[in-house]
Amino acid sequence: MTLTEIRAFTRFLTNTNSTTYTDADLDANVKNYNYLFTTEILESMDEWEFQGEVATGSTVEDQQEYILPTDILKIKRVEITYDGTTWYEARPMDINEKEGATDTTSIGNDFTQSEPKYDLMDNSIMFYPIPDATVVSSIKIWYENLPTALSAGTSPEFAEPFHRGLAYGAAKDYFDKYLESGANADKSIKADNNMEKYIQRMKIFYRKRNQDRKYVVDINDTDYEYDNG
Repeated sequence: MTLTEIRAFTRFLTNTNSTTYTDADLDANVKNYNYLFTTEILESMDEWEFQGEVATGSTVEDQQEYILPTDILKIKRVEITYDGTTWYEARPMDINEKEGATDTTSIGNDFTQSEPKYDLMDNSIMFYPIPDATVVSSIKIWYENLPTALSAGTSPEFAEPFHRGLAYGAAKDYFDKYLESGANADKSIKADNNMEKYIQRMKIFYRKRNQDRKYVVDINDTDYEYDNG
């Protein structure tokens, strides 16, 4: 389903139109549920990667901090070469695990280039030991990325049988906003239940390691009256 189709189905569920449920409000809700569905997929998966990227960067002499990709969601692996030839996997650490001072000399004494570590600070990655040379394309970061923002003609990046779940999420948010109107409280619960059905079936689907096989997705949506009186 494209975003346009998700909008249409959401408005069908909520008996609204582009005036009573604007694109701006609806798209913002769909975006949040797109993030939710993506994290649910990543949580359920084993070895097969749903979506991933490899970022490459260059070390700078005496520079410890490097900015992470803006679309990063979860780091899978980090590698670094200090001499441009020999690569090592950098292992995660927390600065609180280090005893003693963290000045340049102490870091150089406490860490080795053959067993590098990294720590995450806000949107940056910090390397231990600090690179002592400028080397082009000497950092590699494998990571799971945030879903691409949807536009009218584009679709969510996960499997299409589960796209309707985003519409149920957006419908739930609409009903929650107008709980004082008629049976919207009950409709919100039913929309939430339907969304959860999609999430659970989606997690089962993505838990399968062999994605070349074909699986039957059977989801029975709970019906409710679509008027908001």
